[in-house]
Amino acid sequence: MEILSMVLRNLLARPVRSLLTLLGVLIATTSMVLFLSFGEGLRRSLAQELTRVGPAIQLVPEGMEGLGFSGYPEITPEEYRRAVAAGKELGVRSIIPTLFLARGGFDPQTSFFFQGLPQGVAPDLLYPGVKVREGRLLPSAKGAIVGAKVAKRSQLSLGSPLRLSPRVELRVEGILEESGGLADNLIFVPLKPLQEVLGTQNYTALLVALNPGQKAEEVARALEASLPGLKAQTTGDVMRFAERALRISDLVRFGISLVALIVGGLLVANTVMMSVYERTREFGVMRALGAKRGFIFRLVVLEALLLSSLGGLLGLLLGSAVSQAINLYTLEQVGLALSAVTFRLSLFALLVALGLGLSAGILPAYHASRIPVVEALGRV
Repeated sequence: MEILSMVLRNLLARPVRSLLTLLGVLIATTSMVLFLSFGEGLRRSLAQELTRVGPAIQLVPEGMEGLGFSGYPEITPEEYRRAVAAGKELGVRSIIPTLFLARGGFDPQTSFFFQGLPQGVAPDLLYPGVKVREGRLLPSAKGAIVGAKVAKRSQLSLGSPLRLSPRVELRVEGILEESGGLADNLIFVPLKPLQEVLGTQNYTALLVALNPGQKAEEVARALEASLPGLKAQTTGDVMRFAERALRISDLVRFGISLVALIVGGLLVANTVMMSVYERTREFGVMRALGAKRGFIFRLVVLEALLLSSLGGLLGLLLGSAVSQAINLYTLEQVGLALSAVTFRLSLFALLVALGLGLSAGILPAYHASRIPVVEALGRV
């Protein structure tokens, strides 16, 4: 306790310098927590969304694995017919061609995401549990079914026009109840209008719905064997691909935040080093009174650790608060919480802050413990 009180007295004796150093560590930790929280949030959201999607398998062109509906439509009608024939042999429930189209800018208010479905296929086949709030669940050839979130933020109602291109316009025929899933932010339309907009007869993906008792992995491998050029991926495959991508993005985000961490570490090292130079005579007196070199070393290291751990804790709290604010916005706009400060992220942030203080304090502490007593006492 005595050594801790000495550390506190020294830090409080230089409040401005200590506060600025504390702010540096706080900002560095906050930025790291926020950057990495997006990876945690995306993992959680992806896992939740995959559990809501009905078809257990999707067929995509080789080389497009894990990209979901982001690619340009490359599956031809002939490949679709071969997939239907292979599915019948395997006894699957149905194979549904789909097409995905994004329109608008980066602002969620002006962004629209369309998913094309064959005539006669309702959204609840792909997203079990979705229910219609107004109008109908199955659109006509010129109709659209709108998710709850996109209807709210774009102020769409029954009969509202949706212009996909100068020549293609649809009308809202149904609005879904809010489900908290991906369907809240989609607009379901017939395939033909989307194909007309893109000038193609192809599809983005083929979704395979299984009958009870069928195993997704077995059916996926059988479909791949009979359909050269197409890759069958299950929800587990998508999750594993996404996990690898998120790990890479985590490393990139941590690399960016590492710059702020290095700056914070230099601030701590500078504060502690300056403190050592200013207290050279004090350390000499302590050595003359019998203090061991190890005691001086621990005293200085604890000073750095206290600054960094306090800054890390405050940075974690601030990062968590900002993460919650971000989620309030993203939940309102897209219905997903894209940031999550998990226990492992919190523990990692605190350990990084402690490591920062330890590495920043070792050199000044070593220097302080090696100051000759005669030289220290000789300074005025």
